Amino acid sequence: MSFGDGSQGALGLAASPMGLGFDAYEPTPITGLPPDVCGVAAGHYHSLAVTSQGHVWAWGRNSESQLGRAHLSLRLETWNEPQKVEGLDQVSVRSAFASGVVSAVTGDDGSLWVWGKSKRGQLGLGKDITEAVLPSRVEALLGHEIAKVSLGWGHALALTKDGKLFGWGYYADGRLGKMGKSLETSPLDSVAGKVKLASGEKSNLMIEAAEKLVLEAIEKEKDMPIIWEPTLIEELCDVEVVDVACGLDHSLVLCGKYELSCILIIIR
Repeated sequence: MSFGDGSQGALGLAASPMGLGFDAYEPTPITGLPPDVCGVAAGHYHSLAVTSQGHVWAWGRNSESQLGRAHLSLRLETWNEPQKVEGLDQVSVRSAFASGVVSAVTGDDGSLWVWGKSKRGQLGLGKDITEAVLPSRVEALLGHEIAKVSLGWGHALALTKDGKLFGWGYYADGRLGKMGKSLETSPLDSVAGKVKLASGEKSNLMIEAAEKLVLEAIEKEKDMPIIWEPTLIEELCDVEVVDVACGLDHSLVLCGKYELSCILIIIR
């Protein structure tokens, strides 16, 4: 079942005659799926479902190829209809994961497969590879059995069955740990900490600083700090990692024997 905003087709429900998706204010059955669905994943505007037969189905927004199917003209596009993702015949899918622009699945052999479009390296397929229309295996993780994946905003984490943690993608603000760089404070935090002004003046300064940062980010987007392939997070090599989660621009790791005190927060 699904419910919520249907404008991008993520609910998998019938569209209006105008081609727009309906919203659903209560759980509504998705009739276009096979009866043996055993797992689901929700991206920003698309959805994935895994069946007990090891297949994955996708529907919703496809502007970034996150459905694993070719783009069609708007007249022919069936974005709201669940369809089986092709190109995974050689693997039995175990779990699915999704971000705003990328879809990922793990196979019962521990392999990781991704598709979609990310200029921030979230695919993890290698330097300057920003799009995969069809599922592609993450070759950098060959030899590792992936147990879980979490996708943030431009960054990703993969946890192996034996507790190793790999990260890749956009690594600003420490969201992937140090990755060879010293931890930094946010530029806005630096301004606030060093300048002591009246509240009104301070607010204006913060606004000006924020505007400057946005403009600089636009200019420097081609030089974004990106790790193009999964890389071992060395700070956790001596720690048993049991769970992982990515937020918008931070990451959470649960360590040890599920002790709350062992949660590591990598956050700006």
